[in-house]
Amino acid sequence: MTNKECQLDIQRRRRNDDPGNPNSTLNTIIDLNYDSGDIKRVILSLISSNYVKTVVDIKRPGSPDYRIFSKLIGKKNIYIKVKICNLNKIHLMSFHYAAYDINEKPYE
Repeated sequence: MTNKECQLDIQRRRRNDDPGNPNSTLNTIIDLNYDSGDIKRVILSLISSNYVKTVVDIKRPGSPDYRIFSKLIGKKNIYIKVKICNLNKIHLMSFHYAAYDINEKPYE
């Protein structure tokens, strides 16, 4: 992501998002007053102790897996679900306030 040619694709809305849900990606980004540069900095700051687990992309069999992280920003945990598609494309599926406590991190 430090390469200027690397694209960060942020999925700000999901098909069934409730516009009033404070834990949606879009509403979290607005609440934090973040732009894509801020999100990129958060992703680049992730370390092994932020890692939660790896999940398969069930909608796209054979594509790269998603990595899930949790990071404390301010006093709230942010749930981050990201996929490295290739060397020049990162897909951010989720970046929102955690809807539940994330207590198990294998490298914490």
